[in-house]
Amino acid sequence: MKIKTVATGFALVMCSALLTATLVVSGMQFFPQGEKESHEGSAFTLFKPKETPRAIQYFEVKNQVVTLKGRDNRERYLLLDLAYVVDSDAAMEKTERALPKLKSVLVGMFSGMDYAAARAMSVDDIHLQLMTRYEGAFSKSTPFTDVIISKMVFQ
Repeated sequence: MKIKTVATGFALVMCSALLTATLVVSGMQFFPQGEKESHEGSAFTLFKPKETPRAIQYFEVKNQVVTLKGRDNRERYLLLDLAYVVDSDAAMEKTERALPKLKSVLVGMFSGMDYAAARAMSVDDIHLQLMTRYEGAFSKSTPFTDVIISKMVFQ
């Protein structure tokens, strides 16, 4: 009985060694160690980013002055510096070509607004309203991804 136990133990050790060697070889095949090695055909292709990250650029429009209605028919002014966020050179060019339309939407938003109402709006409220109007004017295909209000001065 002692020989049978030793032989069974030896067979189990050999099977586990063979299984370990098989797993190590297959692991080396599917998971290469070097960073510069290609991951084509390996399990890492599932986690590889599909797109390269885009560089963000800003198209700045400074000193946009909008006239607001004040009390007693007195004119008040709002000065804005805007930065349009674009993700490519083509989008930058499209945004630059659309500048008259961008200015028109901005003026249209504030043209009928009272000074007190504009003054009561937060920067976030103005941002949301601007983006909504830009999406409406460009039929949801705006050449930029966002607009940033970098300066807002009431006078």
